[in-house]
Amino acid sequence: MAFRKDLLALLAEPRTASSLTRELGLKRGEIEEDLAHLLRSARAAGHRIAIEPATCRACGFRFDERKLAKPGKCPKCRSTWLYEALISIKKS
Repeated sequence: MAFRKDLLALLAEPRTASSLTRELGLKRGEIEEDLAHLLRSARAAGHRIAIEPATCRACGFRFDERKLAKPGKCPKCRSTWLYEALISIKKS
């Protein structure tokens, strides 16, 4: 519980899942489930959630907002040159 509250505080400014894992000393796979749960809880509590989806730098393809971690390849052009999703939560 306290861990997710820490995440909520960190997400006051836009961050990527990778930057959160580095700051918290976790592995990439460990944060995805916690982030998804935190986003559901924040929506239920009435917080404003802003997600800038992952985007391919080569062709501009935008991934679904549910893809929080960095994708491996673009499904359109197969490029690995990708921007990761930016996530932020504003308390209401």
